[in-house]
Amino acid sequence: MTYGTGADPDAPVLRAWATISAAGAAEPVGGGVVVADGYVLTCAHVVNAALGRGHMAGAEPTPAELAALDILLPGAGPDTYRPELACWSPPVDTNDGRWDGDLALLRLPPTAPRIVPVPIGDALLGSTAWAWHADGDGRTVVDVRVQKPFGSWLLLDPGAAQLPVVPGYSGGPLWDSATGTLVGIVVCVEPEVRRYYAIGPADVRVLLTRAGVAVPARAREPWQARLHKVLADALDDLPTDRYDRGLDRFVRALYLPHRPTTVSDVVNVALDLPRGVPALRDAFTASRWSPESASYDERLIAAARLGRPAWLLAPEDHAELCEMLADLLPQNLLAAARSAVPHLSLRVERLPDHVAFIEALEDRESDPGVMPPLLQVVEEIAVRHHRTCDDLRAWSTRVADRLRVKSGALEQIRALAETRAASTGPGRPVVRVWLSVCDRAADTYTYIIRLYDGDDRSLETWSAADTPRGHEEMCDELAEAVDRLSDYQENAGVEFLLEHGSFDLPIDRWRIPSGELEPRRIGGDRFVVLRGQNPPRRDLWEHRWQRLGSAASVLHDVEDAEDALGEDLDAAFVIAACPPRDVNMMVQMCRWFGVPVVLWHRQAAGEDAARALLELVGDDWPQDLREQVRRRRHKARRDDRHLGAHLSLLWEDPRWEPSRARLTEPRSKGGAV
Repeated sequence: MTYGTGADPDAPVLRAWATISAAGAAEPVGGGVVVADGYVLTCAHVVNAALGRGHMAGAEPTPAELAALDILLPGAGPDTYRPELACWSPPVDTNDGRWDGDLALLRLPPTAPRIVPVPIGDALLGSTAWAWHADGDGRTVVDVRVQKPFGSWLLLDPGAAQLPVVPGYSGGPLWDSATGTLVGIVVCVEPEVRRYYAIGPADVRVLLTRAGVAVPARAREPWQARLHKVLADALDDLPTDRYDRGLDRFVRALYLPHRPTTVSDVVNVALDLPRGVPALRDAFTASRWSPESASYDERLIAAARLGRPAWLLAPEDHAELCEMLADLLPQNLLAAARSAVPHLSLRVERLPDHVAFIEALEDRESDPGVMPPLLQVVEEIAVRHHRTCDDLRAWSTRVADRLRVKSGALEQIRALAETRAASTGPGRPVVRVWLSVCDRAADTYTYIIRLYDGDDRSLETWSAADTPRGHEEMCDELAEAVDRLSDYQENAGVEFLLEHGSFDLPIDRWRIPSGELEPRRIGGDRFVVLRGQNPPRRDLWEHRWQRLGSAASVLHDVEDAEDALGEDLDAAFVIAACPPRDVNMMVQMCRWFGVPVVLWHRQAAGEDAARALLELVGDDWPQDLREQVRRRRHKARRDDRHLGAHLSLLWEDPRWEPSRARLTEPRSKGGAV
């Protein structure tokens, strides 16, 4: 290993590096790191492996057993040291795809050199962190992205890392070079999808506190020093009996092994632990408003708003909301957020899951007593998803009361959400087909077909994403999906998500098996609309969608489209009367400008085509255009000369947008490394 200079952001962790091995063994079984003066932290299963015990062994190793374990501090020389056990948190299977505990704090002997401990920080979602093999070879470094929390663990996406994490990385530090802090301890891998896990910093801090070991102090930023003073002053002014009750609640909320001794200690814990500040706020404010407690409560609630990021929720409320939103698609959460708080800028690529979504909404300013954006969005989600409606409303009622939201504000927000839901109507089941053309001449495709229910939950999937399939085989699987769609009395039909260059395909004319009848043209029996596989520009897309009642704009060529759409930002519906050879470019131009609805004839252009298409457009076209197109297609089922034989309709509702590729949800705990 090459040890850095003071300018090397990784120098602190490289100097504090430790390797764990069986006494006398040439190869280490895992890594470790100095986290306090004279103490090395590693995984309990690494200690078990070094001692020849089962990885999940729970009993504390005895002093005699630990005599068979060596710790090497590569940054301090070649000598090895026999440690004592300072604190043991055995691995305990939780049956949810991970395990709790799995940490061991080892005390170095007095003869060991003094190593500067690494500071412990917090892992930021989306940040890059580093892991090394236990042997400390700098060539084993793996860069990972902190994707999301998974219980008390961190889920790590290997991204473009060239090296995999393999046995020998466990117990080693997960290091954030940008902040110069330890943000986790590598614990296991899920090899079949190249996904890794680390024990998060909260568990590390709890273990050190339990052991009575001082956690290395983190430099306080100016706002933290100010917040410490404001919170400490507010707690100092509480009556003694109320302070004692609040302290009991605070200890329970954060699962602290010991009661902090002083007010300053209480505030330090709140600043050091994730969601510690809102936990302090909730613990020391009264359960219900009263004139006697109002002034104290207002000070604590106002103080908690000074945190950065300004987390709104204490751990229990956050965990409960995460659980209720876990099954909802990110795009559905975003659609609810954009309806409830349209002034906020939220982008799907920056919010990969429900955890990031909640955190983005928490960290938003709101005036005291006013419903925070997060609670407004929760109310919007509640009216859209009936299965969780009662639970979400009970949650928001409880949190609004804790935050002392003004009387009547919650009822007003709830009524507005119900009004919006009534105007848009419930979601309807739909089949969505992600389709890519492999070879037009050979008529081969790759595709993913998914059936969604009215809450946009995927119910069933038919996939040929990797191996091209012929047209007939694809239509057979599409028929299965459409058969399932027939189980629902009202549905939204079939949406084909295409790549640019494929919008001229006569998809509505494709025949699919129909039981005892001869194969049927799919567009004559159902709504069939086209979408793009990548969302258009979000700002224009949503703006134009809000103007769906506007008249159709007729465009004859691509240059017309660029000029007209660049000037008219309200046009929501375009009739493309361009030559067939220009259809793909015209659709691409319309999508670039965020136009959600485009209608065209695949074999006709000019004024005659425009007039024929305009006849389909009634005053209430946002409601009946898809049905009018379906009827024309049905009439043309045996006559290729009929208008309906060549109609294509792009219909992109921004309340649902295509999901972006990401790792699948964890299925198992993987294997310890």
